[in-house]
Amino acid sequence: MARKIGSRYTAHQILGRGSAGTVWLGEGPDGPVAVKLLREDLASDQELVGRFVQERSALLGLEHPHIVSVRDLVVDGNDLALVMDLVRGTDLRTRLDRERRLAPEAAVAVVADVADALAAAHAAGVVHRDVKPENVLLDMQGPLGPGGAHPALLTDFGVAKLIDSPRRAATGGRAGA
Repeated sequence: MARKIGSRYTAHQILGRGSAGTVWLGEGPDGPVAVKLLREDLASDQELVGRFVQERSALLGLEHPHIVSVRDLVVDGNDLALVMDLVRGTDLRTRLDRERRLAPEAAVAVVADVADALAAAHAAGVVHRDVKPENVLLDMQGPLGPGGAHPALLTDFGVAKLIDSPRRAATGGRAGA
């Protein structure tokens, strides 16, 4: 059940669903990607689309080893999508639900990765506003750290702020600021 997203991407399989949309395993010109397709009611909100496009540079400018990079923003008809690096693994919520707890060394490593990501974002003038286990991805293909922890990457920068406070973002603030 492949679905074209703009002219450069194809979404192949649903990876998960969230309050703002659906995340798909996709393919782009440079290989596999994650495509977050925003809900149709959000994508049809022209003010939100305008703000998303306006905030594109802040979203694309967050480059850090513990932040899931946004590669592209696609606005095509009723589709509004963020194209991101694909992280092969699971989110922290799923791991905690499965294992109930992390070894202390692993927990400290995950928190350190997230804190490092937040520090980099804050230095760039971007505030996440939605830090929760569901937005922390564990890269199962990355090198193991202390306590057997997989590298943690923070995702969903800017989306909550853009959706939750339409008037503020429209006045020139940065995504998630």
